[in-house]
Amino acid sequence: IIALFSDNKLQEALDKVKTLTKSFPEDSLLHNITGACYAGLGQLGSAVKSYEKAIEIKPDYAKAHYNLAGTYHELEKMDDSINSYKRSLEIDPDYAEAHNNLGNVFQDLGRLDEAFECFEKALAINPDYVEVHYSLGNALTEQGQCNDAIASYQKALEINPNYPALHNNLGNA
Repeated sequence: IIALFSDNKLQEALDKVKTLTKSFPEDSLLHNITGACYAGLGQLGSAVKSYEKAIEIKPDYAKAHYNLAGTYHELEKMDDSINSYKRSLEIDPDYAEAHNNLGNVFQDLGRLDEAFECFEKALAINPDYVEVHYSLGNALTEQGQCNDAIASYQKALEINPNYPALHNNLGNA
């Protein structure tokens, strides 16, 4: 199922995980994977239900809270997204991806001080996390701090030079 999901064969992965879930209905991981398949297929309402089921079975499942938060962000349910990311971080305070994505939600809301705080926490956990350097660069650009944004983008490109959006944003900065 994971291989199918990784190969972007989402419907096939979903069909297989649904079959497996019939045999193991209380397996939170299967519900989380189901949610990821639905999200990848753009069926966000079904994704939310699957993530909620995973959390109902295992309330301290940080990844399910994280995935739910991302889906809420896509649905532009920002308060729900913030709450789910915060719950994920209560469970796993060293979840750099959750700090970064929470920062992205705050940035979308124009709450840049909170966004910067989240990006800094993510960088403290994982200084080589490309996405947070990218996110930080975007927020700095938004504030007109182009020199600092350029430094963030350049750091990200040192880590991953094959990231077209970074090259684009660096050029814009």
